[in-house]
Amino acid sequence: MGNMKIPKWVEEQLLEGEEVISKISSGSRLNMVDYYATDKRLLRFSGKTDYEVLEYDKLSIAFTKYGLATGIFRIFSLLFGLFCISLGILTFVGPTFHTGTSTLRTKAPFEVSLLFCGIGFFVILAAIGGRYGYYQIEEQGVDSKELKKWRIGRTRWGGGKVDRFAKVVEERSGRS
Repeated sequence: MGNMKIPKWVEEQLLEGEEVISKISSGSRLNMVDYYATDKRLLRFSGKTDYEVLEYDKLSIAFTKYGLATGIFRIFSLLFGLFCISLGILTFVGPTFHTGTSTLRTKAPFEVSLLFCGIGFFVILAAIGGRYGYYQIEEQGVDSKELKKWRIGRTRWGGGKVDRFAKVVEERSGRS
């Protein structure tokens, strides 16, 4: 186990002599799921008492990228973010209007400009760093609805930890 902290409710489900090799959490804050790869099997916890087990000799793991619709959404998100940043800069600088003999300069409050730029940066960061694929763990004879529980999302940032966990599962299942 090394310096990995294992909750008591997980330790209670381990077989005698079974050791946790790797752990990963996936999902949203409201729906967090913890996966534990042991030296004998794979455990999935969606709560202290709600857990499922897969045997390594019956499973496989594969990476799948999200489809075209996600890519298109990401592009539109980037464009929207750039539009918001441009609008924020434009409202800060303020356009100048020439009306024949006089010049009118308009400028929005700094907070409005900052808000538009902040929204733009946030949208761009979310589009670039968002999930772009997942590892699907499959077991022979399990229906597709049940398989969705065994998806581990992978983002562009921080995907290394998920990749290492998937490699452990792949090696243990004998399919590496």
